[in-house]
Amino acid sequence: MNPVETKLDPDKIRAALSGFWNNALAIEAVRGGWALAMPQTDAEGWQVVVEITGGAPGKVRVSDAGRTLGGLEMLGQRTDSEVVDGYIESILRQSHMEREGSELFRWLPLPLDPVEVHIFAEALSAVSQLRVLHEPSLRIQDLADMTLQQVFADRHIEALKGISLPGKTEKRVRVDYVVESTRQVAFQILRRRGRLLPVMEQWGYRWQDLQKVNSSLMPVMLYNPAVQEIDEASRAIGEEVCSLFCAYDETDRIHGVLEAAAS
Repeated sequence: MNPVETKLDPDKIRAALSGFWNNALAIEAVRGGWALAMPQTDAEGWQVVVEITGGAPGKVRVSDAGRTLGGLEMLGQRTDSEVVDGYIESILRQSHMEREGSELFRWLPLPLDPVEVHIFAEALSAVSQLRVLHEPSLRIQDLADMTLQQVFADRHIEALKGISLPGKTEKRVRVDYVVESTRQVAFQILRRRGRLLPVMEQWGYRWQDLQKVNSSLMPVMLYNPAVQEIDEASRAIGEEVCSLFCAYDETDRIHGVLEAAAS
C-alpha cells in the first residue's frame, strides 16, 4: 500500500485556484463599458455580474445594474420592509456602496483596484442572501404555474423545472421551465408586483446573453394582468427579445409557440 500523501504543495494549490478563478471570470462588452461575470455566486447559485462603465474623469462606475435587489423582489422578498432594508443599508455602509432605486453601485478611481471590485461582488452576494430572512409572502403567480403545467399536460410534454441554461457572460441563468423540442423553449413567469421595468431590463439582457450561446432559443415570458400592469417600455422589451410575451391565460398563444418550436 502506498503511503497517503499528506504534504501539500502551495505552488500547486495556488496554480489550481488561479486556474479556477481565471476560467470562472468572463468579460463582455456592454454599452459604455464591460460586464464581468465574477467567480462569486449569489444565493441562487448564479455568478455575480458587475458592470464597469466610464464616468467622471479619472473614475469608473461599478454597478450591478439592478440585478441583486431585482432578484430578491422577483422571489417575493420585500426590499422596502424595515427589517430587510436595515440589513441592506448595513451592507452598503460596510462596503461603501450606494443605492439608486434597485441599482447598487460605487465610484472607483483609476487605475482600478481589483480588490475593490472583489469587495463589491462580495457585497452583492451578501445582499442576495437576504432572501432567506423569511419565506416570500407574495405567491402571486401560482395560477400562472398551474395554467402552464396544464398546457404541458395537454400536449403530453415533460417540461424541465428550475433549469439553469448557459449564457455567454452569465455562465448560468435559471429559468422556470424548459421544453426540449426542435427548438428549445424557455419559460419565465413574472412574479413581481409594482414597477416591472428594472426586471424586464434585466431579463432582456439575460435572454440576449443566452441566445449568444443558443441562437435558436425561444424565450417566453408570462405575466398576470390581474396583479401586474405592464407599462409600454416593459412590453416593448418583452416583445422585442421574446418569442412570446403575454398573459398566462392566453393559452392559445402558448400552444402556438410550442407548435412553432416543434416544427
